[in-house]
Amino acid sequence: MAPSGEVHLDLAFAALTTFGGVMGYVRKKSLPSLIGGLAFGLAYGASAYIIQTHDALLGHQVGAATSAVMAALMGKRFASSRKVMPAGMLAGSGLAGLIYHAHKARQWS
Repeated sequence: MAPSGEVHLDLAFAALTTFGGVMGYVRKKSLPSLIGGLAFGLAYGASAYIIQTHDALLGHQVGAATSAVMAALMGKRFASSRKVMPAGMLAGSGLAGLIYHAHKARQWS
């Protein structure tokens, strides 16, 4: 079982993406924002749960995959829109999460 501090980033990302998706829906009636925010929030929450209760290596791999997908999707959106909020911020967060989870997965393997 991993130390409890290893899940803080995933819990923060789960809250950030869920809140962002809900706000995108409330402010702009964007159903894709709501679905995306909830999906990423669920994936990050699952990663935190797996790290904490089952297998830290698998949890960090799930977190790395989730972060890679978010960085790729939001990076593409940022490249086309040049809007820092929310696309640029989420692309950067995804990249930071990918680096963190890849490092932790190497430690647990």
